[in-house]
Amino acid sequence: MFISLKTKISTPLWRECADFYRLIFNMQVAEEWDHADDKGVILAFNDGSGEAYLEIYDTQTEHDFTGLSLQFKVDAVADFIASLPEYIEFEGPTPRPWGSTYVYLRDPAGVQLVVFDGGL
Repeated sequence: MFISLKTKISTPLWRECADFYRLIFNMQVAEEWDHADDKGVILAFNDGSGEAYLEIYDTQTEHDFTGLSLQFKVDAVADFIASLPEYIEFEGPTPRPWGSTYVYLRDPAGVQLVVFDGGL
């Protein structure tokens, strides 16, 4: 019945966030619009699976994203860390009791990001 999941982040820093996700996670633009009062971008992974999308939407309202985290599974956290530009701050790697290793970052809007390997 369900086909995919799209998560939306509304922020005045929509361009900075879109650039961040494209750089850090190699996400590609699936759709983009820039009208007077309606601006945003929908990003997708380049594998073409179409199972998850991230919409970054322009708003003048700043939001508090406390309690929200987006979690990205990778093959190897060490490889992910090695791919990060030097100026990107992160915490970890942190081994978790269930066999995963986590790295924590924040996007320009303040959304917590968890990148992990192992487990679900």
